[in-house]
Amino acid sequence: MIQEQAPVIMPLAEQEASHNGTYFFGRFLEALHYYSAIFNSLDATFPKNSMQRKKVEQHIFGPEIKNIATCEGPERTERHERLDKWRKMMEGRGFRGVPLGDNAVAMSEMLLNSFPTGG
Repeated sequence: MIQEQAPVIMPLAEQEASHNGTYFFGRFLEALHYYSAIFNSLDATFPKNSMQRKKVEQHIFGPEIKNIATCEGPERTERHERLDKWRKMMEGRGFRGVPLGDNAVAMSEMLLNSFPTGG
């Protein structure tokens, strides 16, 4: 359906994690590593007792983690895949990757440098 629209560029954003595995233990370990990095990022941007942080944890990350760790079959809706898997799937359907432009890279670096963590 997307190919019928003949897009010149189609941005694809996906969590860089493998939360679609068949086995609980693998999904659990992957989620532990992935969400540890996410929560480290939250530590750098929000105070621990911040209301905004509590809302993000409770309404976004909490339900995701619960779904990955406790649901099976059609009940599990969080099925993140790694970039290499997405790349193979998209290339197999005729799409190809393109690098970010210099402007996008510069904007990303500027945004990262605006935080006190040094990027």
